[in-house]
Amino acid sequence: MRTILRTSVLRSPRRKMTTKAASKCGVLFSKIKTRDVPLSVMLDLFTCYVLPVYQYGLALHIGKYLENAMNAANAVFSKFLKRYLGIPYWSNNSITYFITGTQPLMTTLQQLGQKSINGLKFPHVLHGHKLSLVRNINTSVRYDPIQYIPNTFWMSKMFHALPSYARNRRLLCRDIYDLNHFDLCTNQMFHMSPRDDCICMTCGERAASYHQYSCNTF
Repeated sequence: MRTILRTSVLRSPRRKMTTKAASKCGVLFSKIKTRDVPLSVMLDLFTCYVLPVYQYGLALHIGKYLENAMNAANAVFSKFLKRYLGIPYWSNNSITYFITGTQPLMTTLQQLGQKSINGLKFPHVLHGHKLSLVRNINTSVRYDPIQYIPNTFWMSKMFHALPSYARNRRLLCRDIYDLNHFDLCTNQMFHMSPRDDCICMTCGERAASYHQYSCNTF
């Protein structure tokens, strides 16, 4: 019982931060009059309005995140990006980070962790001692989304920049993520990627990834 209570106490602050950050994202989108804004503006809004929720006391809590808490924090940022792109939340995270030039939120926080610790001042009597709060901070962490992206993604449409207009951005992302597959596939059951039993309703051929590029009747 003592272990369970202690674990719940440690999880509670991280859960509250994630809940507060998700709430701020919802308020942010509700206050924006139009979605026709560049990606750089949305990232600046997240940095100024949402990121400080995690940055407050970062040096004290960055090394105490459990895996579930890390996934929850990453989901806050990935859902923020997907809502801006106009795509479902279950869309591939690595593709999302790649086309937006971003990385998971926990990777950013771990990179900022060392800077937060450098800003702390300690008495000279502690010189030569290693602080316990820096043991779990990986300052050399790097995220490379390419290794996690499906090979079929490189068959998608090329683009130079994401459109500022929400409608054009959504249409482009539907093509990039191959979301148009569900408009062509006769398989009405939910599936995140094309399967062997996916058949095109217009040409009758197998609806593989990005089938609209090779479909004669599309």
